[in-house]
Amino acid sequence: MKLTVLGSGTLKSPADRNPPGYLLQAGDSLILLDVGPGIIHQLRTLSSDILAVNLILITHFHPDHCSDLIALLLARFLARHDSNHALHLVGPLGFREWFHGQAQWQGKWLHGAMPQVTEWQGRELYVDGWRVLAERTLHTENSLAYRIEREGKRVFFSGDTDYQQSLIPLAMESDLALVECSLPEHLKQVGHLTPKETGIFARQAKVKHLLVTHIYPENDTPDLKKRVADFFDGRITIAEDLMEIEL
Repeated sequence: MKLTVLGSGTLKSPADRNPPGYLLQAGDSLILLDVGPGIIHQLRTLSSDILAVNLILITHFHPDHCSDLIALLLARFLARHDSNHALHLVGPLGFREWFHGQAQWQGKWLHGAMPQVTEWQGRELYVDGWRVLAERTLHTENSLAYRIEREGKRVFFSGDTDYQQSLIPLAMESDLALVECSLPEHLKQVGHLTPKETGIFARQAKVKHLLVTHIYPENDTPDLKKRVADFFDGRITIAEDLMEIEL
């Protein structure tokens, strides 16, 4: 299994940090975790086969996490007209209404080959060999964190969240945990994690490899890893766009 960082930053970040998106691959099967603006460009940079993506997980409806979704569906349609029939989209409560609100402005290119749209209902999902679990986060009313399993490997993706004990079981002993680390301690915002909180969460969840991501410019300093490591003594990687991590 391999994870590629498509976007490790935010809408405020410089050009070397795209807004959020991650590509998870096992064999010929691909998953996208969020599809913020610029994710299609990043996939093109990697020469990734967008038709090989069979599952997209959306954490919440803020545009920096989902604005490339409809464009990606159109890109797939242009490559092969029926390609979206086999695509599974999963998102939080309200996802169907949100998606169909976007789709109503599109033509028959989309309505003639709609993807399968699933709202998370608190039950595990199985899609093409992937096992997916989720838990609500303290960011928006219905935002989600995910745990994705395949071939004995476990990947945790926090999405945007504040510190919360209820996410620890979902992240427990993950082989790789993608955890947001938005702002430094003195700029703490409700709904986001600081380096201290990211480190404490990783320690409590006993994650095997912590990938620190969703980094605002104010937090993007050479000592970021050390500030997280003060609270977590495991393996830490600061995410960079187009970085690849083998599990």
